Amino acid sequence: MKNLNLTKLEKEVLTIISWGEEYQETPTQCFLGMSQAFSGTTNQLKGVVGSLEKKQLIWIGEYPNGMTAYHLDTEI
Repeated sequence: MKNLNLTKLEKEVLTIISWGEEYQETPTQCFLGMSQAFSGTTNQLKGVVGSLEKKQLIWIGEYPNGMTAYHLDTEI
């Protein structure tokens, strides 16, 4: 696992994504699904998602229906 200092909210979002369904062989969640389980605001969630992507702990893809898919980096 990468040795990073994560905030409480970052850990929460990683946990939420890990609960998501397997898509492209990795735990995945859509923004709406994350926002329903997230304890903070929508703007906080956007910031946390951006931070996790910058730290390369998640990657962003797309579901076949066009929705954005947030994938847990399984190498963490």
